[in-house]
Amino acid sequence: MSSRFEGRTVLITGAAGDIGQAAALRFAGEGASVAVFDRRQDLLSGTVEQCEALGAKVLALAVDQTKPEAIEQGVAEVTENLGVPAVLFANAGYGKFAKLLDQPATDWDRHVAVNLTGTFLLVQAVARRMVEGRAGGSIVINTSSGAVQYSDLLGAYCVTKAGLRMLTIGLASELGNYRIRVNAVMPGVIETGMTGPMLTGPNGMAHRAGLLSDTPVGRLGGPEDVANAVAFLASDEAAFITGDCILVDGGQTIHGHPRWYRSDYRAEMDADWQVVQ
Repeated sequence: MSSRFEGRTVLITGAAGDIGQAAALRFAGEGASVAVFDRRQDLLSGTVEQCEALGAKVLALAVDQTKPEAIEQGVAEVTENLGVPAVLFANAGYGKFAKLLDQPATDWDRHVAVNLTGTFLLVQAVARRMVEGRAGGSIVINTSSGAVQYSDLLGAYCVTKAGLRMLTIGLASELGNYRIRVNAVMPGVIETGMTGPMLTGPNGMAHRAGLLSDTPVGRLGGPEDVANAVAFLASDEAAFITGDCILVDGGQTIHGHPRWYRSDYRAEMDADWQVVQ
């Protein structure tokens, strides 16, 4: 594997999850010192062990990005121990199915707090240190294909992810003078622990078959597919790319997927949402 990130510090959030872990391993394997955040430090043990096995220096911290003080403290600790991050992959996120009509305010607020406000505060804290360091940097935000393709019963998720898409563009514009590039990846259906329950069992297998039939590359995505895109955008090979939001979905959105639920709109005054098969 190459050493594109030799001597650089890379910070990854949501690093206990499949996509975050895959990204951490990709950067570790390419020579980076890796800082990994998640809500609980014990959840990061697997990621840490695998990154260290690749010879990387690793710092794992429990950071709840709904808490501004935790973000600030975590970023300060990374800077003190590993240096100013040259790369940030803002990956942590939250999603829960619900009808918008029935969505509790607490669930809506959590989507906003984790996906939108938390990501903004994290990026802001890291970008401020990049500016102070006067060495530029690269920020990659994990949005979702839901940022451009609405998925029923995932309204709060899609709305907040769409907000991150515009945040990416705004940050790219405002941070350009400091030679900080900002881009986003928009994954489609990636096989992870989060999507697994929706892709197994009788309904899940039918849904999987439907998705596969409408995915031009002929398969669903894996965490490594996202990690590969993130590593490219963060690298010097993408030095002339900023403010872009790249779909990593195998072409699923060409046909309006992914869609987990559907309702027959011929029925008046009755919304009966069924799993798409």
